[in-house]
Amino acid sequence: MLRPYRPNDKCGSILATDVSMTHEPIERAAAQIPDQTALPRASAAPRFHPRQRFLRVSAFFLGVVLHIYFWDIFLARFSLLRWYVRRTASRRWVRMARQFRGLALELGGMQIKLGQFLSSRADVVPEAVRRELAGLQDEVPPAPAGHVLEVIIEELGAPPSKLFQRFEQEAVAAASLGQVHFATLPDGREVAVKVQRPYIDQIIEVDLSAVAWVLRLIKNYPPLRRRADIEALLAEFAKVLMQELNYVAEGQNAATFRKNFAGIPGIYIPEPILELTTRRVLVMERIGGVKINDLRTLDALGVSRAELASRLNNCYLKQFFIDGFFHADPHPGNLFVRVEPELPAVAGRNGSTNGAAPPGASSGNSAAGANQLFGGGEAAGQGRPFTLIFVDFGMVGELPPQTMEVVRGGVVGLATSDAERIVETLEKLNMILPGADRRPIVQAVQIMLRHSFNRSMREMSNLDVEAIFEETRDIVYDLPFQIPQDLLYFGRALSMVAGLATEICPDINLFHELRPFANHLMSQERSNGNWPEQVRKELQELGQILIALPRQMDSYYKAANRGELSTRSDFSRLERGIRRVERSTDRLAGGLMATGLFLGGVQLRTRGFQRESDRAWIAAAAAILWALWPRGER
Repeated sequence: MLRPYRPNDKCGSILATDVSMTHEPIERAAAQIPDQTALPRASAAPRFHPRQRFLRVSAFFLGVVLHIYFWDIFLARFSLLRWYVRRTASRRWVRMARQFRGLALELGGMQIKLGQFLSSRADVVPEAVRRELAGLQDEVPPAPAGHVLEVIIEELGAPPSKLFQRFEQEAVAAASLGQVHFATLPDGREVAVKVQRPYIDQIIEVDLSAVAWVLRLIKNYPPLRRRADIEALLAEFAKVLMQELNYVAEGQNAATFRKNFAGIPGIYIPEPILELTTRRVLVMERIGGVKINDLRTLDALGVSRAELASRLNNCYLKQFFIDGFFHADPHPGNLFVRVEPELPAVAGRNGSTNGAAPPGASSGNSAAGANQLFGGGEAAGQGRPFTLIFVDFGMVGELPPQTMEVVRGGVVGLATSDAERIVETLEKLNMILPGADRRPIVQAVQIMLRHSFNRSMREMSNLDVEAIFEETRDIVYDLPFQIPQDLLYFGRALSMVAGLATEICPDINLFHELRPFANHLMSQERSNGNWPEQVRKELQELGQILIALPRQMDSYYKAANRGELSTRSDFSRLERGIRRVERSTDRLAGGLMATGLFLGGVQLRTRGFQRESDRAWIAAAAAILWALWPRGER
């Protein structure tokens, strides 16, 4: 059985909030607080019904699959119905999003994470659907306080009154996997305490089992089977979720991020209190801030949207392509903005940045270059200074050095509009199906770059999609792409950051933002490159080719002498063109036949042959249906 899931959705977000509401605290004095250990355990958590949950989750996702197939695949193949499918798409998806939101709020679990992911995709998800799902970050009800106190006692060996100077019994925020309470340590430091929900392991196991059951029903659908190993993707997802249920690992991840961003101004990672962190309880520094997508408040505070979107984008470029260790859950509940009274060169406590020396003390070309990426840009200095704060480090991803090197080449290709280099990167990442023709893919990338290169996200949202589709019809029809499971979270984080940056500043030009980073990568390669080693590798590869060449030539000439040479030609485009012509001819013939039968039926009806005229009209309707019935050709 697959298990797993991670802490937080909204709950990690409270590690950074400016909540001003007052809650009745739990003080140390025993006279003020009853003994928390005496709370009844039996009533600490609601009952859990795994079979009922499995049926509800699987039924919903199966309904979504059937809806997509019927409306967006089957009916869309009929030319006469395609306009209606497109016209009703927004209304149908909003209704489905509303149903999903109700299910997620009631059941919690994996549904909350999926809703948060979709609500952050401003670049592809319609605004009306995103509005329906946005509430999943704020509306999850908390678990009973008795459960929270029970978990703290079990994990830390003492009630909150013995561990904290002050502990707020009422949760300041909750999510499907955990909830957060504010507290004060004996030394006076204010912290946020995150506690897992009851039955969370079993809940995630049931949710994943339900999704796996639905995926087993559709995994043999040819377009899916060719492009992704669905079961491998789910297994990768489950593995990461299992790791995220361990709050100790989350605390260590936060410490790693603090180290990676040490000395970089304008970025802050709250400090984990590892000595008070266990598998189900996480204690971190409490900090204040405004949610990154609370744009009205940020505008009122004078924060520049362009600078905020640029800093978010550059921060993730550093994580992806320099550190190889990235925050894989960048939904708005995990990102906050703190307005500073002066330039945020010093963002942390006691005159430090993420627990490290100030920016000038960073050593190494890589750190210095990374610092420069956060200090410039056209938007810098346009608004009030601010610090971007990250919270919730349960879901993280890592890129191996070899993958980072390949992806860097793709970044340079995007920044320089080099379609060949982009396709080469896709090939090395195994994102192109084996045996696929490379030439049309390069042509399709060139077309996409011609329409989108150096444009802002607002401009790209107004592109003529029909014209682009017409130009790339053949490559879109073939879709020779696949999804490697080891890039699942990289793609997820990349898409979420693009959507969030678009929501913050629709005028952001991601190509413009990418250029200085690509220049930094190229200069870093030139300065740090091991030229003797690279020359040795090139000579070794060339030597292997030269050694194999005589044997290959001998095989070639022997095959030619025996008449066994064969050529392979790709006539798929020609065949599709011929099928389209045949389809048009069939429609014309069917239309002429239906017209003749209809007019014949009219003549028969006027002459009193009612039964014969009915048969003629039925035959005319059948001819029209035959002419319009889709046969899969485009």
